[in-house]
Amino acid sequence: MNVAEQIADICHREGVRLVSGVMGGSATNIVRALDAIPGRKAIYMRQERVAIDACDGYARITGDPGVAFTDAGPGAANAMCGIVNSWGDSVPVLLFAPIHFRFEVFAQRFTKELPVTDVFGPVSKWTAKLYDPSQVETVMRNAFTALRAPRSGPVVIGLPRDLAKMPAAPSAYRPVPRRPRAGGAESDVEAAVKMLGAAARPFLYVGAGVLTSGASEELRELAELLSLPVATTLNAKSVFPETHPLALGIGGYAHATYSTLQADQVAQEADVVLAIACGFKRDATKEPVAASTKLIQVDVDPGALNSVYPADLTVLGDAKTVLRQMIDAARSSLPASRLRPKPEVAARLAELRARWWDLSRPMLTSTKRPIDPFRVTWEFSRLVDHDRTVVLHDAGGTRGYICQHYEATTPGGFVGYGVQSAMGWSLGAAMGVKAARPDRLVVAFIGDEAFCETAMDIESSVASETPILVVLLNNRAASLAMLERMSGERGFNPTLGPLRWGGGGDLCAVARALGADATRVDDPEQIRPALERAVRTVQGGRTSVVEFVTSRAPHIVSGLWGKKASGGGG
Repeated sequence: MNVAEQIADICHREGVRLVSGVMGGSATNIVRALDAIPGRKAIYMRQERVAIDACDGYARITGDPGVAFTDAGPGAANAMCGIVNSWGDSVPVLLFAPIHFRFEVFAQRFTKELPVTDVFGPVSKWTAKLYDPSQVETVMRNAFTALRAPRSGPVVIGLPRDLAKMPAAPSAYRPVPRRPRAGGAESDVEAAVKMLGAAARPFLYVGAGVLTSGASEELRELAELLSLPVATTLNAKSVFPETHPLALGIGGYAHATYSTLQADQVAQEADVVLAIACGFKRDATKEPVAASTKLIQVDVDPGALNSVYPADLTVLGDAKTVLRQMIDAARSSLPASRLRPKPEVAARLAELRARWWDLSRPMLTSTKRPIDPFRVTWEFSRLVDHDRTVVLHDAGGTRGYICQHYEATTPGGFVGYGVQSAMGWSLGAAMGVKAARPDRLVVAFIGDEAFCETAMDIESSVASETPILVVLLNNRAASLAMLERMSGERGFNPTLGPLRWGGGGDLCAVARALGADATRVDDPEQIRPALERAVRTVQGGRTSVVEFVTSRAPHIVSGLWGKKASGGGG
């Protein structure tokens, strides 16, 4: 066994099931070794950052890291965009970044070696460089410990080419235990439950850490026990069934970019807010809250507590464990009258949801041309089985068109992201999700600019037999906006020439040339037939792209009820 084979054996022992990357001479030994892992799914990509995206999507849906590989130097550097994205959302991804030779970081041979730990260190959970076979066991154990930390992130290991083929040192490697689940202090948990029990208008605000900890059932049990309305961040969408009578959809504290009307209303009126695993990012904290509102903050990361808003009570601990503690404490310490269902709460939320849908209906059912992108969401939502579908969004306005009205019903039924928001993420991430959930219909909603960033990896989906549905919303937004800024005229610049609405090349022809089925739609009455055909194609085992020629409709619906919403973050 050489060092590369030892590393692959450790990955197998740790349960690695997805391998993705771009080959190169310096990666030969590690790629051959990873390829020999029993039961692994391998997706060979055309771009390194898409390989990271695939591992990222896989990790978001499973909680387990995928393993990515690149060639040395520029190949590893090309992975940076994906690593930054995973780092922003604390997603576990393991990257092996080959190095030509162990001791040539500052020597000049073919090129200077990329200083892997220096480059990736600021945007990784942990980085290391191997120099000797005796280090392998320790480095890999530290890597998987970091990957399974309560708050995880990407890990990057520099693997020299000459070391990879050296004989391995003796080892008796034992897998790292699964993530630790520390509970909150009993006094803090009891105090939190008493605050909720005394609240007249409670509000439960949930972040992606609840998904990561696998706490969906505990979340639902607590919400039902105390009649708590539940809003989620974009990244946490799907952790609570959005068809539930207590569901508010996406919300913020007190207003998020993509807040629903009902989430806004309940948040603004709340007297006690329970925030669990929320980072209070800019796009989820757009407006201040009343000074009289009491905030209970639960997080596994001590650095997240009181980071934006000072909390009246903080609980440090794993979301799943703390939620279970709160359920037990509520049952043992609150009066029975507080634990009875409150039908008046569900009735009021139903009224707010009805108003939300009434305000949205003109967009959802629009017959205008170019197509209103919300009409695509509406037709898609009525077509698919939400319990057996996984939806991903991409960067920019495209996320707004799908995340606000598509109702996620099961944990992992919607995969959101948002801190760094790399354009084109959804294509690779959808492949990673499909690798993890081959029995699900996996759908990536993506804009034309983002599609063009990563479109060549449509071929990767085809070649690896990882069929996904790509819903391409083409409004030529970036090009038209750029031309307006340059010339002051819509759609024309004397240097760049005329640009038609929905023009700029035949993207469907590109998709077909790469082996996918592809259809272009510009008639709103053909949306559903095109989607039906595409779904059948994907279920038959072939990747399908449906391109819709859409308008540049506002993607933030909260403007319908007078909110001053701006920006497009997640």
